[in-house]
Amino acid sequence: MVNLPIAPDELVLRVSQAHTRVLELVDRLDDRQKEAASALPGWSRGHVIKHLADNARAFERQALAALRGEIIDMYDGGQGERDQSIDRGAARPLAGLREELKLAQRSLEDAWSGLTATDWSRAVRFRHATVLDTALARWREAEIHAVDLAVGYHPRDWSLDFALHALDFLSDRAPVGTRLVLQATDHDFARTLGTGTGTTVEVSGAVRDLAAWMAGRSADGPLSTTGLHLPELGPWPPDPAD
Repeated sequence: MVNLPIAPDELVLRVSQAHTRVLELVDRLDDRQKEAASALPGWSRGHVIKHLADNARAFERQALAALRGEIIDMYDGGQGERDQSIDRGAARPLAGLREELKLAQRSLEDAWSGLTATDWSRAVRFRHATVLDTALARWREAEIHAVDLAVGYHPRDWSLDFALHALDFLSDRAPVGTRLVLQATDHDFARTLGTGTGTTVEVSGAVRDLAAWMAGRSADGPLSTTGLHLPELGPWPPDPAD
């Protein structure tokens, strides 16, 4: 599944940097602001913080199970317990949520710290993929949800490597029956998505804005299209292990 020219050690460094950034963003909040709406519909900032903590533990769980040669679910208790944990935890005081997030992120990084090349290629239940794929997924979680916190971090702040990775991962969101042509105006990037033989729609803009749009987030700059409006994207790529 991995299609990114980044070695595991470099990827872990980038995730670690994203982890640090998330904590710095949380530090800009107080308890009242924690209760306010995030940029993610239906979730407060507290929901985002709690999800990031639970998600870090879930990926640690995947890595440790893989080292034992086991294939286990992402979340103990499945999707239902995952959702309930977020709802319960979102109401906790900010200081406790921040500490939980800090410890969960540190524990995940510790679990990755001693992995060998063989370990990174071990199978996990998540997306029927590998431990390395979970590190890519955590990179996406930390970078995209940092934007969702809505406290000063924007898609324009993403690294180019991350924007290109997000575009690659999200390519399956191209509308069914449509050839979607993405054309960056600030970088040597063009991609044709989808297998449609009918309508061809081009969407152009800065590469980070294209990535934000494909991720279902608001772009910082304008996007233009050859259609009457931006096409409706398909769902987020599902985890086939569900």
